[in-house]
Amino acid sequence: MAIEKVEDAAHANSLEAFSPDEVKRVIRKLDLHLMPLCFVLYTFSVLDRSNLGNAKLAGMEEDIDLSGDKYAWLGTAFYIAYILFQFTTLGWKIFKPHRWVSFVVLFWGTISTMQAVCTSWSGLMACRFLLGVAETMFGPGVPLYFSYFYPREAMGLRFGLFLSGAALANAYGGALAYALSTVHSSISSWKFLFIIEGVPTALIAVLCWFFIPDGPSTAKFLTPREQQIAEVFARRQPEDQGESELRFGNLFDAFKDYRNWMFAFTNFSTNVSFASLPLFLPTIISDMGAFDTLTSNGLSAPPYLLCFFLIVIISFVSDRVRARGPFACGFAVLASVGYLIVILADGVAARYFGIFLVVLIFVTVSVNLVWNANTNENESKRAGGLWLIMTVGQCGTLLGTNMFPSTDKPRYYKGMWIGFAFSMVAAVLTGTLSYLLWRENKRRDKVYGRVTPGQEGVISEGRPAEATMRYII
Repeated sequence: MAIEKVEDAAHANSLEAFSPDEVKRVIRKLDLHLMPLCFVLYTFSVLDRSNLGNAKLAGMEEDIDLSGDKYAWLGTAFYIAYILFQFTTLGWKIFKPHRWVSFVVLFWGTISTMQAVCTSWSGLMACRFLLGVAETMFGPGVPLYFSYFYPREAMGLRFGLFLSGAALANAYGGALAYALSTVHSSISSWKFLFIIEGVPTALIAVLCWFFIPDGPSTAKFLTPREQQIAEVFARRQPEDQGESELRFGNLFDAFKDYRNWMFAFTNFSTNVSFASLPLFLPTIISDMGAFDTLTSNGLSAPPYLLCFFLIVIISFVSDRVRARGPFACGFAVLASVGYLIVILADGVAARYFGIFLVVLIFVTVSVNLVWNANTNENESKRAGGLWLIMTVGQCGTLLGTNMFPSTDKPRYYKGMWIGFAFSMVAAVLTGTLSYLLWRENKRRDKVYGRVTPGQEGVISEGRPAEATMRYII
């Protein structure tokens, strides 16, 4: 009889049938088994895509002709592939995640390592394009994957921790490039950089096969009862219950929702401002005139380290206060201020301080992505929303990676003004969207009444899904 009651409660999408201690234990297990590996994978993903800027200062341009706009094209080739192959995000839904991730990680680790044996610009171009294909198969689909295990009110902190790996990777990449540049070896420093960052990635693919769970009901580290709790915990959005296959109707609903387009154009704007930084930040610091190339690689790390800590803090706070927009808007404004300081200040110290603020645009990137996943009410629509936001958003990288041509050094005024403008666009879009979602919540409260704690997302017979669905603003 007790078992039947538990099953009935689970079917009703309620955690009340389980003790708080049981639920907390399951959440801890999910966090311990999901977050560390996903964090490491994303760190290596960003490290492998952004090490080009460090490799350039580590001697790559001495061995390979990067004259004219050839260097900028290496970054552009990556993002062209990243845009064209956004549809591969659906692989997370079509294939078992442990198989999908293992293949993708092995793919990008191998390609990343192969950059070390390139002897020409055309060879590097091919590698960068293939690396873009591989990495678009991983990162953009992780919010969808996390939604298999966590409800939207718990997504902010987890996804923020995941995305903070990007900031940490850029910090680590700068420090590693600085260290390798001081090592004397028969292998060029830039080649050693690609090897030492690519080989471990390929080896991690083996771990992914055995340790990436496909979903709560098949997670081997959970007991049968814990699997049941995990299913109920995760399936707390109105239309998620029972959805395990890709539903094309829900998928294409994402393209009809104006909110997804606002998220997409926000991602476009932030990518214009941010995408160029890993490629050009060491060079921008070097062209300030006060630091040599070796020191510039090292000085590119601290701004990203600050960004890492802020992403973690904001992810925690935004979950607690159930608000994303104000944080996304606020940090976009801070990035705009940073661009203005870099443009208008003459002192090296002031301009370097401005770089710290400019890099904070990535806090807006992280908040915007998880906010989008929160706003779409079922897995298939979230998949469509992520496809849209990443496809449109990554088009911004094509502009971003061409913002700082060598002809504009040492101040790069044009690129800085473009970064300022698009940071302000991101601030306006996120602020407006936050207001619109707040207004919609007020309308639903007026029509259906306020949702009582613990009942959000619970479907009641005869009532529409929106009766218990409230947006995170």
